[in-house]
Amino acid sequence: MKTTLTVIFVLAAAVCAPAQTKKKTSTTPAPQAVTIPKDAVPNSDGISYTYTDKQGKKWVYAKTPFGIIKNAYSDNAAAATPTQDSTTKAIDKGDTVRFERPSPFGVMTWEKKKSDLTDDERHTLDASSAKPQ
Repeated sequence: MKTTLTVIFVLAAAVCAPAQTKKKTSTTPAPQAVTIPKDAVPNSDGISYTYTDKQGKKWVYAKTPFGIIKNAYSDNAAAATPTQDSTTKAIDKGDTVRFERPSPFGVMTWEKKKSDLTDDERHTLDASSAKPQ
């Protein structure tokens, strides 16, 4: 009985004892914070700047709540803005248009008067009326 209790106490002490860990020294330097170059040209939005580096590559610097970010410049900014989803169907019902779009929770439908349509909705209506049904 004494040996059983002794073994239990020794095992409990081994489990509860903190493991000794060696401190690792970091040899990699911390990354430098991104700063906006002095030659950068401010954009009209007041938040971002455009800069061309010595190699001729264009960069966009932007101020965010988390600091300054640096992204490669893209010429097709208009193509990056999403328009109405191509899976949206428009059904002409005379004075109104019924839109249907699949979603993860089932088909989402809404109706609008033709006079109240946005440009994207009008484009969707034109595209769906041009398709053969």
